[in-house]
Amino acid sequence: MKSIKHALLGFVLATCAVFNASATPTFSDAFFVVPVFGPTTTQTWDFGITEPAAQAGDTFLYDFLFNTPPEPAWFKFAVFPDVAGSLAFTDLGFFAGDFVTPIDALTLSLTSDLAAGSGTITSGTYDVRLAGTFLAAGAGFTGVAVSDVPEPVSLALMAAGLAGMGAARRRRRVAKEDAVEAT
Repeated sequence: MKSIKHALLGFVLATCAVFNASATPTFSDAFFVVPVFGPTTTQTWDFGITEPAAQAGDTFLYDFLFNTPPEPAWFKFAVFPDVAGSLAFTDLGFFAGDFVTPIDALTLSLTSDLAAGSGTITSGTYDVRLAGTFLAAGAGFTGVAVSDVPEPVSLALMAAGLAGMGAARRRRRVAKEDAVEAT
């Protein structure tokens, strides 16, 4: 019975938040997210927020800024509540680093308990904007973003291999010419 009450309260608060979207959010901030480079050809950003002072019905608007790799790359992210039913996402946007220029390079997906996006983007600073309503006191959410990183090591190895093949071919040709001259 308690879960039905929580679900109903969450639905009512989320509906109110949608109709009151133009109001100033209770909590808002912008964060620059620092990437972690893994052993593979990806970089990962872990981000999120927990608001200990949040009460049910409070709204939020957060901007998370990402610097992407220097080449066009695949970028995807997913954000979800730390506790199921503790908040409802009401808006999701993907903007240039100036916070105002919308970018449609990603396919965005938004439900009350999941915000996600994926697509190919060029190098730059981008802003993932999340808005919603806290349905429980002290709620928060966690997100992860992943991007491909062009692998210069592979290109360097390929160039070294081609140079080695060229040097071996030249050595064989010189050895053959020396053998012909010796006879």
